[in-house]
Formats: sequence, C-alpha cells, structure tokens
Amino acid sequence: MRSTVLLFSFFLVACGQSGPPARGVPAAFEAACIKANEGKRLMLEGYVDFPQKGFGDSDTIIMMRVRPSLASWENTVGASAKLGNGANNVEKPPEVYKNRDLKLHLADGNVVGYSNKVKVSGTMYYTSALGPGAYTCGLSNTLFERGSGWQPAPK
Repeated sequence: MRSTVLLFSFFLVACGQSGPPARGVPAAFEAACIKANEGKRLMLEGYVDFPQKGFGDSDTIIMMRVRPSLASWENTVGASAKLGNGANNVEKPPEVYKNRDLKLHLADGNVVGYSNKVKVSGTMYYTSALGPGAYTCGLSNTLFERGSGWQPAPK
C-alpha cells in the first residue's frame, strides 16, 4: 500500500510539470531558494548563460544559469531549457563556444542573446550543483520572456 501511495505521489508531481509553462510570481534572487518556495512557480529577472560543461550529442535539455547581473555570481539559480529553435528553447552552440553565442528563443518567438535581460519563470526545486557559478536551486518547466534591460558583456 505504501509503495502505491509513493508511486501515485510521484505521478502527480510528474504530471504537474507536463503542462505548458506559465508565468510565476516575481521573486528576488536572494529569496528564490528558500524552503518556502520549493514547488512554487517563481519568476526571476536576470541574465542567462550556458552551463560550464559542454554539451553531449544526445542532450535535449540543458541547465542554464540565471544571475541578477552579468558580473555577479551571487544568488545564481539554474534554469532548464530545451535545445532547439522553438519557443522557450535555446539553440545548441557550436562545439567551441562562448556566452556571446547564446541564442535564446523567448515564449513570443523573439530571440535574445547573452547581454539581454530576461524574465525566467519556473517551478523551484533544490539541486546539488557544485563548482563555479553553482546554484542551490533550479527552475523547471521554464518560460522565457523579455526583461527590462541590457548590459554590455564584461571584458
């Protein structure tokens, strides 16, 4: 009986992520990863970049990083993104890439780059990422929208 309840609970959580992404409640980066936000839809406004590690040939989803500013590594949050050319997708970069190669397709179909501020909405969950630019929480079932700003890339 207990295993049936666990299986049913897992099924409910999995189904909750399968619908189209929706806008979340605006949150500050400093408060995004608090326990009270686990499982809630949040919206962060910041800058996205590629993961530190490369891409595999079979990768269909990657974990990008979202930061409050291009120069800041404090309060970094992960955000899943599908590889592709559709809405809420990021194009797979060339084999050797830099963040300036980022081409993120927003929910409305427009494409933005590394120095464009975006609004990222998703369901918050805890991660175990370690290393430079690591994040303690991530956003899944993400929605990407244009933010209100632009910064020149740091040199």
